[in-house]
This record gives sequence, structure tokens and C-alpha cells, in this order.
Amino acid sequence: MGGEQTGHEVSGREWRVRGRPRGRPPRITRPAIADAALAVGFDNLTLATVADRLQVAHSALYRHVADREELVMVAINRAVAAAAWPEPTGEWRSDLEAQAAALWRLLERHPGLIKEFLRLTRFPEQVMLRFGAAVRRLTDCGFTVENAFLAADTVFDLTIDVFSRGKQLDAPAGASVVRDSTADAWAEAVGPELAPIMRQALTDPATTWFDRKLKLVLDGVAASLAPP
Repeated sequence: MGGEQTGHEVSGREWRVRGRPRGRPPRITRPAIADAALAVGFDNLTLATVADRLQVAHSALYRHVADREELVMVAINRAVAAAAWPEPTGEWRSDLEAQAAALWRLLERHPGLIKEFLRLTRFPEQVMLRFGAAVRRLTDCGFTVENAFLAADTVFDLTIDVFSRGKQLDAPAGASVVRDSTADAWAEAVGPELAPIMRQALTDPATTWFDRKLKLVLDGVAASLAPP
């Protein structure tokens, strides 16, 4: 019957239009990629490890993230959005102390996050939203916008700086040994009068020393930036 078609046949073009099967929901989404990235952990984070976690082809991720840096951004945004941030109290000092503590807990919960954050060439969206919320809390307490920005920026920077320097002393194995030996070496270098203080600053950055630094910063904020 030559080129004629029977009632049961359709052309290739007609099949593509009429016979296309209904599409399945996408196997992966950006939130799913973010969750997989956090499950893998920042220390092991690659496109390949996330693809393995999701049980998809490595190339499938490129429909959602352009490269590893974007993958890190997606994961950090997810972690920050899911963190337990304190509700405002209306008292600026308590609010800043609580936010510093929440940021510290976030960094502790996700090993390797601080290292990746410091490598990024731009700030993740959720980080900026959190920072903006901190500034607005201070303006609600009577701070000028500029003073609120400076106060929040100083507290956030202090938290990140002290945390990251503490992690620099750690090692995958024997972290306490590395920290103690470094503290001993630095203590010896500054001399016997300063040695005990140097050891305390290096071996206990997460509690006593950070708390004292934060108190000093907040005292400065109260003296020079806070409203009367």
C-alpha cells in the first residue's frame, strides 16, 4: 500500500505531538540536591558524591547547578534556612548574643562549612537575608541603620573569625594533640608571663575566650553605637 498509513499508524511528527507519554516528576530538584549535599557533608562534597547519594547520573546535576561552587551555595543556603535562629526579644544585646550562639552552632553542626564559606566569591542569599534581619532588629531597638550594620557585622565577623581559627588548629585525626602542641609552642614563644593566657585562648576558643571577646565587643557597641 505504498506510502499510505493505516488507521493504526501515525507519522513520526504526529507521534511526538500526540503520542508523547506523560512526563514524570523530575527525579531531582534543587532542594533535594541541597539535602543530599548536606548529607554527604562539606568535606566530601563534589558533584559526583551528590549524584551517587541521589542515585542519578552525574550529568543530571548540571540541569540544576552549574558547578561545585553553586552546589556549595545551594547547600549553605539550605543549612542557614533550616537552622534554629532565635526569636527577637526586643533587647539588642540579648539578640546579638543569641544570634552569635546560633551561628556558632550552625558552623559546628556542618563540619567544613566554614572553610567553604570563606572560599566563596559571593555571599549566599540566605546568609544575606539573615544578616539583614539582624540589622533590622537593631534598628527596631533604636540604632541608626549605619550603627546597626556595623554592630551586626562586627559580631558576625567575630564569631566566624574565632570559629575558623579554632578549626585551623584541628586535624582529621588527633585534633586535640595538634591543638595542645600548637598552644604549647605559641605559649613558649610569647614568654612565661603570657603563656597561660595564650594556652587558654587557643585550647578553649569555643567557650570562655569567645564569650569574653563577645562581651568586650558588645560593651563597645553599648558605649559607642547603641541608642541612649
